[in-house]
Amino acid sequence: MDVDDYLDLETLKQPLVLPQFDPSVAGAVRMAPRMEEFLPDAPSGLGRAFGGAARHQERVQQAHAAFERAAAAHQVQLQAHGRDIEAARRRHDAEVARLSDEHREQVEQVTQLQRGLAAGLPEAVVGYLDLVLEAAAYPDGFPHAWRLAYTPETRQLVVEYELPAREVVPVAKAYRYVRSSDTVTPVARSQAQIRALYSSVVAQTALRVVHEVLESDRAGRVASVVLNAHVTATDPGTGRPVRPCLVALGTTRSRFMELDLRRVDPAACLRHLEARASRDPAALVPVEPMVRFDSIDLRFSSETEQVGQPATAGAALEESAPAPVTPESDERRPSAPVRPEPPRSSAERDLTAGQNVVLTGPVIDISLPEAWTSPADLSVLLLGPDGRVARDEDFIFFNNPTAADGAIGLRGGDNPDGATIDLSLLPEHCERLVLVASGADPTVDVARTALLVLDPAAETSQLTFQPADTTVMPALVCAEIYRRRGSWRLRAVGQGYDDGLAGLARDYGVNVN
Repeated sequence: MDVDDYLDLETLKQPLVLPQFDPSVAGAVRMAPRMEEFLPDAPSGLGRAFGGAARHQERVQQAHAAFERAAAAHQVQLQAHGRDIEAARRRHDAEVARLSDEHREQVEQVTQLQRGLAAGLPEAVVGYLDLVLEAAAYPDGFPHAWRLAYTPETRQLVVEYELPAREVVPVAKAYRYVRSSDTVTPVARSQAQIRALYSSVVAQTALRVVHEVLESDRAGRVASVVLNAHVTATDPGTGRPVRPCLVALGTTRSRFMELDLRRVDPAACLRHLEARASRDPAALVPVEPMVRFDSIDLRFSSETEQVGQPATAGAALEESAPAPVTPESDERRPSAPVRPEPPRSSAERDLTAGQNVVLTGPVIDISLPEAWTSPADLSVLLLGPDGRVARDEDFIFFNNPTAADGAIGLRGGDNPDGATIDLSLLPEHCERLVLVASGADPTVDVARTALLVLDPAAETSQLTFQPADTTVMPALVCAEIYRRRGSWRLRAVGQGYDDGLAGLARDYGVNVN
């Protein structure tokens, strides 16, 4: 409640920071040769007496010839270095121009959104609220996904929101030190406590989403909100994935803003608002949604993907790419301040952190090019809907180079530098792949490791990504491959791990001995 959910769009216009040209990228040039380095020492007195002067003169002539050859080679090296400097300068200037164009376009898009919002354009209202929800920070393990639809005639906003699963509640309520065995053991939380806590999480999340929308909408463009809050889980009776609605709420701005949310009991508040709330969310007991999202007016709508962790407004600018308009659905994305992907007209494309592209597949090739500053090994983690591995075998690395179903195979032996991935063979529980580069020990720096992705069936068949971070890191999440709308996409990440590969794997649920 202490956070003002209003999003000042002006703060999204970040100042442009351009890289400075560094001539050292072209490498160093040896010092010019000096004649003194080639001349032999003068003969001693006895040496001169026994013919040493003639031999010394011969060696002097040989030294002059060697010096001339070294000087000529140095001139050739200087000319080559000059060409390298020029090529590096051209690449730098092209990068500066690209960054300047992207920044100018991003600022213009924010400005257009500001103008549209001031004018009450419905697509701008949806775009702004989409960014508001993106900017909201939730605890680790909470999904961050929703769909929005706005009807300007009635000023009604329909929200379909993704709730966290029951597993978000820790099964241990405390930890106890056992002196006799010098161990720390968990104290289990009772099932009744887990159910109660989860019910509270569901109720609080539903109220919070409505609060974020209405508090951020200072202009009052939204008069009423309809919220359907769903959870993606596994039905314990059938073992099949289900997505029941656990809260369905409809309220007006005036009624909701009268609430003192600091003092309410979340479940009682939902009852006061006459919401439909599951009688047992932990058991996935569903309620009927207020409206069916796909049956309403979708002229002004948006949809975000589940990213598995809280996002930022900056991420929203990179992820909220417009969906195509089709004659059948007439579904349009709002004109939010997005960073459009460049046209897929060339066979190659360089990615920056946060950018994502659709993969055509089904077979793609992943490699760490030879241009690294230090050797690095490639590893792949297969993650489920909860963002963790379902089993230790889903960690594909040098000691486990092949997935059991043949979907992934590393190459390179004890130091794998590439992988072949068949997206069509990935197991059903796999929602995301994490591509990792790591060093052999904590002293090896892989923070700038480049990634090369070949997608032969795609129009843009070659994708490259190299993080800009210069912090020394022994492990790096290069990119991730994830499902969205029935297709696979790749997102450049570039996140370093100072705990190394073992720490990274442990964070994703691998049992590291």
